[in-house]
Formats: sequence, structure tokens, C-alpha cells
Amino acid sequence: MPRAQCAICYRPTSYCYCSRIKKVTNSWPVFIVQDVRESRHPIGTARIAALSLSQAEMITLDPDRPDSIGDLLEGAFSRPLRNPVLIYPGDDAGEVNELHVADPFAGEPRDLLFIDASWGRSLRMLNVFPALTSLPKFSLGELPVSRYRIRKQPAIDAVSTLEAIVHTLHLLEPARDFSAMLTTMDWVVDQQIRRMGNKVYQANYLLRQRK
Repeated sequence: MPRAQCAICYRPTSYCYCSRIKKVTNSWPVFIVQDVRESRHPIGTARIAALSLSQAEMITLDPDRPDSIGDLLEGAFSRPLRNPVLIYPGDDAGEVNELHVADPFAGEPRDLLFIDASWGRSLRMLNVFPALTSLPKFSLGELPVSRYRIRKQPAIDAVSTLEAIVHTLHLLEPARDFSAMLTTMDWVVDQQIRRMGNKVYQANYLLRQRK
């Protein structure tokens, strides 16, 4: 019999993190396009951001069925995106901390778009959704080691979607504290490690990360 699931965070009710969510106000709106495969991951982090931020919205896309989506920037979200930028690394990407300077509408927050997917699937999403490729890209500079300890990252400087969102907002809105979202993620990670047992974690996650 399937376990009861929270209708909000989609976690089993015994591991629901809704009570751990702290509402945070953000001036730069956050929009997340999530790969359908990521939506099935039991401890994805993007939903924490969507539930925590005052201005955040997430949709789920299937890059294997790109024709199922119309105009991604105009009609996929609850409103058309306004002067959006894609937060994504690349040789053609500027740096997030330059957004204020690079912004032709200086002082007016732009819509921030994030892709929530594995590295390979995010590249596929860029290939099949031209609207994403057309956006100006901005990337994060040096980042601390990821706190998302239960998923092997593709590179030492890779971070979870939630961490990317938090670091971006910290750069753009330094007067505000967005770290409560990381605290929620830490709790979710700790619960998952406790559930699997330290021996399994050491063998399948921690030791792999040290290699």
C-alpha cells in the first residue's frame, strides 16, 4: 500500500517538511522550470524554494515531449515573464553580481529563471526549448561546497537548485537573509540520512563524494 503523501511538499507525511518552511520575501521574482524526472526525485530541493519565497513559481516540463508546451515565456507560468534572465553557467554567461550593471532597466528587478534538472537533462531542455536558449545567461561565481549531501554532483563546484537560488538572491538582495531555505534543506537531508542509516550513507554517498 502506498504511503500517505503530503499534498503540499509531496513527501511522505512522516517526513513532511511543511512545518519547517519559513516564508521569505524576495524582490527579484524566481521562476523554475523543472524536468519531469526531477519532480519524481524524493528529495528535490526546488519545491522548498517555491514554497518559501514570496515571489516564486515552478512548472514541470518533459523535454521528451517539447511540443506539449506552447510559448514557454508567455504562457507557461501564471503571467508572462518580464525581461527574464536565465541563471545558468556557460562561456557566454555574465556574472550574477553584474546583473544590476548589465540590466538596461537598472533598479528594476528582472525575472530570474532556473532549470531544475540533472546536468545532462538541463542541456536537453536547452536544446528542445528554444525560448530558454534565447535568454541572456548569468552564472554564479565561486560557491561554497554544496550542502546537498545525498546526491553526487557532476563537479566539485556544483550545487543544488535551491542553493543556486539562495546564492543568487543573496547577491542581488544582500540586505535580506535567505538562509532559512538552506536550513529547511539541511533538515530534509538529515531526515533522509537517518532513514537510510549511517552505514548505507557512508557506503553509497559519503565515500563516493570523497573519490
